[in-house]
Amino acid sequence: MRYAEVSVNSPVAQRQTFSYTIPLGLSIEVGQAVWVPFGDKRLQGIVLELSHYPAVEETKEIAGIIEPRPLFSQPRVQLARWISEYYLSPLFDAVALMLPPGFERKALTFISALSIPDDFDLSTLTPKQRHALELVQRQGKVSLGQMERALGKKDAQTIVSQLVRRGLPVRSYELDSYGHVNNANYFNYLEFARGEYLLQRGLSLLHFKKWNAFPRIIRAGINYRSSAFAENVLIIECEIYNWKKTRTTLKYIIFNQCKEECSFL
Repeated sequence: MRYAEVSVNSPVAQRQTFSYTIPLGLSIEVGQAVWVPFGDKRLQGIVLELSHYPAVEETKEIAGIIEPRPLFSQPRVQLARWISEYYLSPLFDAVALMLPPGFERKALTFISALSIPDDFDLSTLTPKQRHALELVQRQGKVSLGQMERALGKKDAQTIVSQLVRRGLPVRSYELDSYGHVNNANYFNYLEFARGEYLLQRGLSLLHFKKWNAFPRIIRAGINYRSSAFAENVLIIECEIYNWKKTRTTLKYIIFNQCKEECSFL
């Protein structure tokens, strides 16, 4: 049996990974994006480590693969862990610096109707359960948001889970469709570009640890020119100028793959 330590896209996860069983026949690599059960939700996660032993006694199975190939390598996994530990940031926030634009779109939950067995006794359902089932049967497919508006946010998750356990509807998950990259994410891309730039200049995290000195940002600003979208490949140009003994200024320009300027700092 093989296990994966996964960084989960949830604020609850903070700076830890979670152990999941790798189902038989499923090929998983470090840096791969996966769907994992987390509470009563299915969330995105990134595999950070593989092991023959889990960190906890009971584990759930990885639900599926988002991307067939790893999104980043082992050195970047180590970089993400260091960023999380040094800045005390949630681990997935550090991991997200290495991810493609638009990856962090939320998983939307849908409830779809199934054929009700002839021998099923509908009188065993509560009024709210019947109302939910009628809504799904009438529309064929209902988002969890619609269900929450119909039943109330507090009851919707519980009622849907009760019906799914009885085999009446099924749940499915899809990514939302906003498509463009939220402006706040550009600062994450620039933080990642800074680390890559320093590595190209021969400055690694080991150097800073040896010197017991780390670069800190004291001021940042950004000018937005146009939107980037989930399918775009972004190119970040980085240049050092105004070099002084104790501080320096870095200038970035972000382009999409057609060299159209998206933003600059």
